[in-house]
Amino acid sequence: MATPMKHALSQQGKTPSQIQHGAAATPPVSTPFSVPHLSPHGARSSPQQVKKSPATTTTMGGHPSSSAAVNFDSPSAAAAFGALHISGGLDMGLQGLNGLGTLTRSAEDERAKKLEEVIAILSGNQGLVSEAGLERLAKRLGLDCMFETSMGLDPTRTLIVAGVALELLVVFSNDIVQSVSLAFPESADIVVKHAAEAGSILLRDLQLEPGQSPLTKKLDSFAANFERLAILDKLSVSPGLNLYEAVAGIYESLNRLHQWELQKAREDLALTGKSDEYLHSLVMCTRSGHPAMNARDRVGLSLDYWKERRLQMSKTPQMAAYIAKTEKTWSILIGCSPLGDVALGPVRVSDKWIAVDIEKTPLPGDIHSGPILDWLEPPNTLLPGPPQDQQKSGPGVDAMHGVLRQRLPEVAFHAIFDPPIHISLGLWDRIRQVGCSLSSTDLQLKSYDNLVFPVQPGSNYDLSEPRTITCKRMVEFTPPGEIQWSLKAHNNTLYIYKPIYGKTLTDLSFSHPQQLVNLLPYLRQYAFLSTLLENSFKERPGPSTVPKKPTMTSNKTTTRRDDFVTFINRTDSSGSSNSPAVKKEQPQQQEIEPAATEAEQQDQQPLKIDVTLTVHPVPRLQVVFPFRDITANVLLEIRENGQVHVEAQNVLDESNMVAPSGRQRRVEDIGKVLETMENIGKWCEFIRTRWA
Repeated sequence: MATPMKHALSQQGKTPSQIQHGAAATPPVSTPFSVPHLSPHGARSSPQQVKKSPATTTTMGGHPSSSAAVNFDSPSAAAAFGALHISGGLDMGLQGLNGLGTLTRSAEDERAKKLEEVIAILSGNQGLVSEAGLERLAKRLGLDCMFETSMGLDPTRTLIVAGVALELLVVFSNDIVQSVSLAFPESADIVVKHAAEAGSILLRDLQLEPGQSPLTKKLDSFAANFERLAILDKLSVSPGLNLYEAVAGIYESLNRLHQWELQKAREDLALTGKSDEYLHSLVMCTRSGHPAMNARDRVGLSLDYWKERRLQMSKTPQMAAYIAKTEKTWSILIGCSPLGDVALGPVRVSDKWIAVDIEKTPLPGDIHSGPILDWLEPPNTLLPGPPQDQQKSGPGVDAMHGVLRQRLPEVAFHAIFDPPIHISLGLWDRIRQVGCSLSSTDLQLKSYDNLVFPVQPGSNYDLSEPRTITCKRMVEFTPPGEIQWSLKAHNNTLYIYKPIYGKTLTDLSFSHPQQLVNLLPYLRQYAFLSTLLENSFKERPGPSTVPKKPTMTSNKTTTRRDDFVTFINRTDSSGSSNSPAVKKEQPQQQEIEPAATEAEQQDQQPLKIDVTLTVHPVPRLQVVFPFRDITANVLLEIRENGQVHVEAQNVLDESNMVAPSGRQRRVEDIGKVLETMENIGKWCEFIRTRWA
């Protein structure tokens, strides 16, 4: 039945006579969307547009009957109505429009996803250093800020940023930062003593470099550092919970442990004569790591646990300073985050996570290869409960009034891995078992080799299929008895026959620093494995060919005609030119190269190195390369703390077990050389040239 609204719409565009004699009026043309009572242009009576059919003339009171069929002008129109489940009658069934709703929602979701991607890209750029830029950043982080203007010969404006336990003063002169002052007014001494150093880092992030324009000074570095401070301030509760003190308390405990391990290394007779640099590197990469506050221009606490070239010591202070500035270091940034996992213990404010004596006496019957660390469990940090008017009252509740007015913080310790580290799926599950909370946003299952060597987007890649990775590298090495290094071409091939599933570890939440210390040996295991693979199988810019020996050429002068004839002859020799006139001409100049000996020809050929990777149950590398008159086959196992264990080898035998210097070579030396060089290609060249 037609509704009154439809009846009103049906009268639009009609003359009074048409309304009066609606039953005899000529209906409009029946195009797919020109039903008479829905037409926006009203009724038309052009003879050329009228379909004289009983179906188009059955009306009632000027309107088509509800049972009248709609006559479609074309099959495509009928198909369109059929797709929407609209019947031939004018009482159209609109249940098919649900499909349009689904399409609309899908389009809206797609637009929202694209908008989020655009926002993520734009949010990565924090803007330029300016008064407005810093004020906008502080407000975005949820901090209060205001400006103060000084009246004097040199007027300045001071931006005051304040939080629960944070105070930052930034002095501007002509929109250029002059000074930065960072303070923690409500914090203990273990926090205050690091404030000046953190303020210096923030000042360097905002100050202009020599010759730099204010129009090019970005706010990104300052925003990354200041955001770590702002997160701690935002989650702090006054009074009762100062997260700056909680993080500083972990540093005090870990630093006490680090100093104890360093002292033990100095007292070790096996390490007598080793430099301080070697001992620091040893403790950082094999013990409990190196905690640092405000290190490497990053504000906050970091726990360094691995670095490149850890066994290659610098010979001069200048070299040591350069290496410390440029070497890649693996570290864990320690902060706080909201407590998402209810099974995880909340944050505790304490500096007594480990006993003062560090080591505890083992119980009778305990078998341990090393010292037993005396970890402690600090008491819980309790916060005041909700106000009196928000608490429930009733029988039995008033008796527990004191308990109800205290609650645990809804905050947990948070660790960010810098850089993120690729690990196997087995280690991922082991981390969950030790009580840490992992947050993985990538639900797609990936392989370990795909994480280290990502495949090209859009390529057909199956996790269950074997994979081969090839790489051509130029390797630097020093031949025996020479001082200058030489280049050798390598054709490296990595084989993965069985699927190795893995994940990228970016961050986790924990409740005790002991959990992080217990994970360090396994993190070093995969950090060293990724370093080996990247140094050996990733293409890097550099010389693409082996430098040729200098060639001998004649001093005869040539003309353009000679050069042209030489070019034509070269083309003709390849079969692309058949000019007989040109064939009679001979080149006037030829390069004369000395005949290379068989040994030189063999040395100029690329060295073929094949490596097979397996990860379960532990990472293993089987390396095959030419060695003397045989093919070297070495099976290496990458163990905890990045130690290389030789499972099988055919490199050392009775003929080369004793070095020319008289030193006895051991099988363990094969793994130690690889630990030092951190490059499979250089390791192969060392064995070929030194142990042959």
